[in-house]
Amino acid sequence: MPSIPKKNRTTLAVKARSTYLKDKQKAFTGMDKSNRSIYNSIQWRKLRQMILHKQPICVMCEQKNRYTTANTIDHILPINKGGAVWAIDNLQALCSSCHNRKSARDK
Repeated sequence: MPSIPKKNRTTLAVKARSTYLKDKQKAFTGMDKSNRSIYNSIQWRKLRQMILHKQPICVMCEQKNRYTTANTIDHILPINKGGAVWAIDNLQALCSSCHNRKSARDK
């Protein structure tokens, strides 16, 4: 029976992983990376934890009488549109799905 040399074998896992990585890279193309230093700062992480502690439920879900755990802090008025970065009254706790919906609308 003929066999394929080991170095030329591509398994389904390897193909799936490479496809996954390509799709992941495509998802982030065109994303604004100018605010990356803010979100990686210690000050932001502390502020994020404080707000999630005060508002553990997603604000948008709560308005619809659903109770979903918030895991994302969102700027109500985006930074790129003139929103204050560190102002607590410009921040809200959202779940991932609500945050993605709002971000898509903002673009």
